[in-house]
Amino acid sequence: MDTNSMFTLLDFIVVGAGVYILYGWYVLMFKNEIKQGLIVSKAQDPSKCKDVEGFKKYIGPRLLIFGISAILSGGLGLFQAYVTKVPQAVYWVFYFIFLAVVIWFGFASKKAEKMFF
Repeated sequence: MDTNSMFTLLDFIVVGAGVYILYGWYVLMFKNEIKQGLIVSKAQDPSKCKDVEGFKKYIGPRLLIFGISAILSGGLGLFQAYVTKVPQAVYWVFYFIFLAVVIWFGFASKKAEKMFF
């Protein structure tokens, strides 16, 4: 497996993860269910959330941004692999922005666990 196919596989995984993250956002916002393992760690019991509405208001927009950034980042990689080349700088900027969003969401998720559980 060469480097390009490795990045393409990673792009498919990132897009799939983005779709799953958006599914978690939908379930949280419209069905009031907190997905364990996605939004909160497996160590937390989602039924022990002290304030579900406050949790939704805090983590909901962050989860949406996380999902959209994953789909955009992976989608750009797939676009580059199957449609046409984009400037390498644009490709890497999207990946670094996605990496920053992943780190940002990790800290926000931990903060939400401390605030609402």
